[in-house]
Amino acid sequence: MILVSLLLPLLASVSATDGAQAHSVSQVAQHMRQLHTPDAIAPVALPYLACVYAARGLPLLRGSDGAQVSYDESGNDCSAARRRARADALKLLEDKPIPDATSPDAFVEQTLLEMEQYVASLPVPDAHGAAVTGLPVTIEDEVQPAYNRYQECLRTQLTDASVTPATVVALFEQALTICRSVRELAVHQAEGALTSKGWDITTRAKAAESTFAKADESWLAMGQQLRHALIARHAAPPRTGERKPR
Repeated sequence: MILVSLLLPLLASVSATDGAQAHSVSQVAQHMRQLHTPDAIAPVALPYLACVYAARGLPLLRGSDGAQVSYDESGNDCSAARRRARADALKLLEDKPIPDATSPDAFVEQTLLEMEQYVASLPVPDAHGAAVTGLPVTIEDEVQPAYNRYQECLRTQLTDASVTPATVVALFEQALTICRSVRELAVHQAEGALTSKGWDITTRAKAAESTFAKADESWLAMGQQLRHALIARHAAPPRTGERKPR
């Protein structure tokens, strides 16, 4: 199970014309940030990750069906969800080989720690409440190659593009249109790749289409978030020595 969170830098870089409203989004061509959750314990570990995400105000969506991952909401933090994830994961690992010959305790603890570190590394809202993260989406390992090719197509459409608050959402929408044929092929490839899970044709088709539908939703969310971030930047008082955008 791969958790994919599409990340754009907190704000696009200002274009060469100092003070102008146009911003370059060339940095979107960076690689996606990814967190791998081992299949062996993913079903019981993801609820804890969902709790950690919720603490940041973000939902964790399952790509296979589009539903939000539920979690233990008791208490004022995610400690209860963490204890449950650890206990359930250790049960799943009983009498099973552990990668790298590590102990079950160490394996589970490392997985949970990586989740915490991953979410902690996400951009946080700046002084103006602006952050660009997209929506966290989980995908199956088998779908990752097709998913990555589609994301590369989307990111390529933004390379060296200049946007303003008025044009950025349209640019993200245009990328979806341009990459439609790549998406169709990716969905077909994903369906075939999911055969290894033993799912029937209907289940594979539904999971593949749902995954890419959530990818599109996350992509458009990034466009909206970037728009709000640009608006916040233009509305903010200029720093010392900096001209306010016109």
